[in-house]
Amino acid sequence: MEVVLESIVSELIKGLFKILGSNEVRDFARQLVGGVDSEIKELKEKLTHIGNLLRDAEDKQLSGESVKNWLGNLQHWAYDAEDVLDEFAYEALRHKRKAEHQASSSRGFSCLPASFSSPLFAVQMGCKIKRINSRLDKLRQKRLAELGDQVLSGTTSSNAVVQGREETSSFPPEQVVYGRNDEEAELLKMVKSGTNFQVIAVVGMGGIGKTTIARAVYNHKELEDFKFEKKAWVCVSTTFDVLKISKALLEQFSSSVPNNLNAVQGKLKDEASGKKFLIVLDDIWKVESEKWAQLMSPFTAGAPGSTTIVTTRDTDVAQEIRCPHYKLRPLSDEACWSLLEEHAFGTFAAAVPNQISDSIYKRVVERCGGLPLAAKTLGGLLRFKPSDIWENILESKIWSTSNKRL
Repeated sequence: MEVVLESIVSELIKGLFKILGSNEVRDFARQLVGGVDSEIKELKEKLTHIGNLLRDAEDKQLSGESVKNWLGNLQHWAYDAEDVLDEFAYEALRHKRKAEHQASSSRGFSCLPASFSSPLFAVQMGCKIKRINSRLDKLRQKRLAELGDQVLSGTTSSNAVVQGREETSSFPPEQVVYGRNDEEAELLKMVKSGTNFQVIAVVGMGGIGKTTIARAVYNHKELEDFKFEKKAWVCVSTTFDVLKISKALLEQFSSSVPNNLNAVQGKLKDEASGKKFLIVLDDIWKVESEKWAQLMSPFTAGAPGSTTIVTTRDTDVAQEIRCPHYKLRPLSDEACWSLLEEHAFGTFAAAVPNQISDSIYKRVVERCGGLPLAAKTLGGLLRFKPSDIWENILESKIWSTSNKRL
């Protein structure tokens, strides 16, 4: 759920920056009394800091209740800030249009000061923006304090704070993969065209379906004729531990697994020697080139056509392991809707597809943003809601923050 919420908050922050960066808003703020201009500048500075914290949370893939609560509070703050800034932007635009009209219609107004908005508006708006600044600063300080506590307690690298996703497997939970026929065909072509040992990285943002497409290729019937003699799937996640990954690979090739790296890699080399293999290393967060080379060293003895597929959110991973990467595109609107339908309708569902209007359909698809995870999550949230209240739910500001409140 944090993946969906991160995306929404990031877009809200971008929208606020867009308002603050408009010429009308900047010019209008400079003309007002009551310290509005300084408050606007302070808000932009604080938003920059918040943006850095958001990127940090995304880069480190932080999860857990503290992050979810912080993102939820930040989302509510952003909606309130949007209301205030929309009001300010409207007044700024009205001020500009009125000034242009008076300048063109009568020379008599040329002696009027540029700012003719009431002093009361300036004072009231200054107070509103100051309150927004204060709330945002508290959210920033809260997150910094939490990060400080994590560092002091030594838990930033532990499962208590930085959690990988649940371990994945090669067995597909989905009966149908929506909207990925082209990507599947392209990746299959890449796998089948390999003449020597090759590595392919599938890159994309969280929730876009990297594991799903890797799983579809791993299990595809077309590869049965390709005769992979050894196949293995390992979920890597947070820490790139060469011994741990090597042992996980060997466990799928042999019933006997030593405990030290030298012995494990010796057996891996024996198992891979002269054989064509297909390996998936799912959800790699970070890797160093030296560790990657160490992990892959036993597999250089494999037969031509051997392939390793890597999935990652970070293009730096593909660059570090020096391999071609395939960037996964967002799902089409139609595919998002099909996936959402699977989760929102069916047995025990409160609504049926023909009860959903075109306008609601469009809003649902917009909420998904091309992310399969968002489509599944939103479908699950709407499954037990009658169609007549779908619109209220989609327009509410809390749908992505707490399942219980929906």
